[in-house]
Amino acid sequence: MSVANIGSENRAVFSVTQLNRMIKDRLESDPNLLQCHVTGEISNFKHHSSGHMYFTLKDEQSRIRAVMFAGRNRRLRFRPEDGMRVICAGNVSVFDRDGQVQLYIEDMQPDGIGALYVQFEQLRNKLQAEGLFAASRKRPLPAYPTRIGVVTSPTGAVIRDICTTLQRRFPLADVILAPAAVQGAGAAETIVRGLQRLWRLEHPVDVIIVGRGGGSLEELWPFNEEVVARAIARSPIPVVSAVGHETDVTICDFVADVRAATPTAAAELVAPHHQDIQYQLTQALARSYGAVANRVQTAQKLLRTLEERPVLQAPKRMIDRERQSVDYIESRLREALVRPVRAARRQYAEVERRLLRVDLQRRMDTAKHQTSALHDRVKQSMRRNIERYGAQLDRQIGVLEAMNPLSVLRRGYSVVYDEVTDEIISSTAQLSPGQRIRIRVADGTVSANVNDDGGTYARGEQTRLDI
Repeated sequence: MSVANIGSENRAVFSVTQLNRMIKDRLESDPNLLQCHVTGEISNFKHHSSGHMYFTLKDEQSRIRAVMFAGRNRRLRFRPEDGMRVICAGNVSVFDRDGQVQLYIEDMQPDGIGALYVQFEQLRNKLQAEGLFAASRKRPLPAYPTRIGVVTSPTGAVIRDICTTLQRRFPLADVILAPAAVQGAGAAETIVRGLQRLWRLEHPVDVIIVGRGGGSLEELWPFNEEVVARAIARSPIPVVSAVGHETDVTICDFVADVRAATPTAAAELVAPHHQDIQYQLTQALARSYGAVANRVQTAQKLLRTLEERPVLQAPKRMIDRERQSVDYIESRLREALVRPVRAARRQYAEVERRLLRVDLQRRMDTAKHQTSALHDRVKQSMRRNIERYGAQLDRQIGVLEAMNPLSVLRRGYSVVYDEVTDEIISSTAQLSPGQRIRIRVADGTVSANVNDDGGTYARGEQTRLDI
C-alpha cells in the first residue's frame, strides 16, 4: 500500500485491483447478497461454446450482468431466451478484471407461466421441427390384434379399465403388461424400459397402449419427457397414447401413432367389438351365399346351352362325319406316298432303257485307239524337243569354251599378277625392279622377281626384262 499527502490530510490511496477486491470482499460478506433471489427480464443472452450462459437481467429502471456456469445450467428444464422473465437464485460478486458487479446464478426458473409449461412448449417445438409429429409417420392400427401390450402402472385403474373393456369387446385378444411408474422421479426411464421389453418379446405384440389416469401437469410430466417421446417415435410397433383425461395433452400424444382421450377409449380403438365382427361375418356369409347361388345359376344356364348343341343332341352323327374325314385324309396320304414311288420307278425304267441302247465295247475300243494315237504323238513331240534342246546346249557349250581363259593358256599364253596386290599386270609400266610377281600358266602358277638392265624404251618398242 502506498501513502501520499494530499493537502493537509493523510489519506490511503488504493490500486484499482485493491479497490475491486475490497468491494468484492464486502459484497461476498453481506449475507443478503450471498444467497439472494432476483426477478427480471433476460436480454443479450449468449450461450457460449464452453457451456456457460452470459446475459443481462433487467427491469424497467435498472440492469445487472449475470452469468450461469455450465455445471449449473445443465440442470435447467427449459432454454432461456431474450425477453423471458425469470426468477434467479445466486450470489452477487465482482469480476476482478473488469470491476463489473455480476450476479452468479445457481438456479433459475421462469417467472409467471411456470417452468414446466415453458419446458413443454420448447420440447414440443423442437420435436415438431424434427418432424416427429408429421402425419406421414403415423401408422394404422391392426384390424384384429391378438396380442396387445400395455405400458402403465400394474396397480392403477388403467390396466383394469383396459382389460375390462377388451374382455367385453374382444375377448380373443391377450393383454401383456409391461409395468412402469407413471409419475414421480425416474418414471420416464421405467416407461422407456417397458416399451423396450415389449419390443423384445419372442412373440411380439400387435399394438402398444401407453397410458395413465388424469392428474396435474406435474403428475403427467413423465409423458412429456424427451426420452419417452423419442422411444415412442422409434417404436417398431404402433403406439396408442392414452394419458390423462380428454382435456389433458402431453408430448406423448403428439408422437404416438394414435391419441385416445382415455385408457378406455384406447382399448376401444385397438380392438373391434365382437358384435361388429359377428355382424361382418354374417354379412360376409350372406354375400358368399349370394355369390355361390349366382355361380350355380350361371353354371346351370351354361349346361342347358351345352345340352342344346348338336354335338350333344346327336353325337353319333358327329362321330360318323369325323370318321368320313379320317377316311378321306387316309386316302390322300396313301396317294401322296404311292405317287413318288411310281414316278421313281418310271425314271429308273427310262434310264435302264437308255443304258441298254449304249454299245459300251465299241466305245471302249474307240477310246483305246485314241489313247494309242495320243501316246505316239507325245513320244514324237518329246523326241523332237530333246534333239532341239541338245543342239542348243552344244552351241552354248562351244561359246563358253571359246570364252574360257584356260583355253587361251593352253595355247601357250600366261597371265601375270602382282603377288602382293593380286592385280593383273598388263603393261611393263606396272613393273619395277625387285617386284615379286606370280605367273599363271595352263597347268599352274610360278613366282618370280623382276630384274631391270637399266634401259629405257619408247612406246610400242619391245622391252626385255630379266625375270
